[in-house]
Amino acid sequence: MAGMVGSAVVQETVNRITSYLFSKCDHDERTTSTRHHIERLEMAHTELELALERSARMPITDVSLLRRRKLLERAFKDCGDLLYRCIKQQTMDVIELEQPVRHSFSKWVAHVAQSSVSSYFAGFHKDNISCSDVRRNEWFAECANRFLRDVESGCSPLRCVFSNPLVRQLLEGKTLEYKMLQGSILRCLHIQSMCVEGRGVEATLEFRYEDRKTPMRSFSLMLILRLSESMDIVGTAIRCLQSFTSSMKDVAEAVMRELIQLPQQDISHSHAASCFAIKDLGSYDTHFWRPDPLCCKPDRCATSCIPSELSCKFPEQVILIRIECYVSAFECSSLHNTADATARNLVAELPPLKLGVGFAPHFFDERTQGRTAVEIIGGKEELINDSLQQMDETVRSKAIKHYICQPDLAYYKMGWYPGHGGAYFMVQKSGTEIAKLPLK
Repeated sequence: MAGMVGSAVVQETVNRITSYLFSKCDHDERTTSTRHHIERLEMAHTELELALERSARMPITDVSLLRRRKLLERAFKDCGDLLYRCIKQQTMDVIELEQPVRHSFSKWVAHVAQSSVSSYFAGFHKDNISCSDVRRNEWFAECANRFLRDVESGCSPLRCVFSNPLVRQLLEGKTLEYKMLQGSILRCLHIQSMCVEGRGVEATLEFRYEDRKTPMRSFSLMLILRLSESMDIVGTAIRCLQSFTSSMKDVAEAVMRELIQLPQQDISHSHAASCFAIKDLGSYDTHFWRPDPLCCKPDRCATSCIPSELSCKFPEQVILIRIECYVSAFECSSLHNTADATARNLVAELPPLKLGVGFAPHFFDERTQGRTAVEIIGGKEELINDSLQQMDETVRSKAIKHYICQPDLAYYKMGWYPGHGGAYFMVQKSGTEIAKLPLK
């Protein structure tokens, strides 16, 4: 058996030497063909790049187009990797052809023999480009061109004519702002949209209700979501508020009443940008609260994750919803009937507390895996066994207990991570800002 393998290696070596000496013309022809394949691959690569670059500046609202763009991004990367390997291999082939000139013939024969042995046992692991590789990437380039046409037709201004008035202006790149001052009460609504590469058009809605005479009645709402032409952004906010936990039910109902009464026909626009701007995700929260913008799709294809209990409670487009309000420390404590007068006095001296509750239905962070519930005190996390309902019911009383033991503690926070999605409850000392709410 060893003799047969040795004979095969020797024969292969002789064949390769003979091929070089007597088939130089055929090699040149193959080199020309390879060069042509690389040129076709380069053209396909640029077609993919063009489609991705142009679509990055367009307000894509169809999830199917976002999914196709994600596939094209992967094809662009694979094409670039193949192109790099082929160009590198071509350079190595040229160097190998120059070996007889740079070295003695005997050394070159030894080099060929060594490469023959390696090729015999390794199966010729060269990254030679084939017609099928080229055709596959050219097919992706054709798909990219069709994708770009679909995006351009989908982003046409005519498509938004019959959209909700608020959404239509947001898709046009306008920032909406509405302020109304009635006596001591200020209502302020601010909605801003942005086109984010690979994520479509995302918007942030912020609503503030400020009562200067009764600051404890003040509250605020933040909603971040992905836009589509058919969306009713205020209606979506109301649907989310209906899913809030029991401790925030009264505040959620107050926010809903205010949103329903907003005169949408008067919320035209405060100023308009000439075009969409691609913002740095480092200064925008959406990437943090929803790393994968295409997760939890209803079709549940192989690339989609399974929706969790939390993500099923809110519309799929929602990225984050948060409510903040003020609560009395004494009313939240369980020290009303206690004999500990010192504890009662300490609670009575606490300023009004700012309570914040937020839900991110599609939050995912590998660092939170295996930690379903955590308690954050002074920046330090501790694992706890509380459920979402228990957190909702106990976060205020637990916060006050820690404030009594640690007077310098600024905030108390609890987080819940069911695997996909997340929720947090935070009780923060309000300081003096509640005493002087600006009327502006």
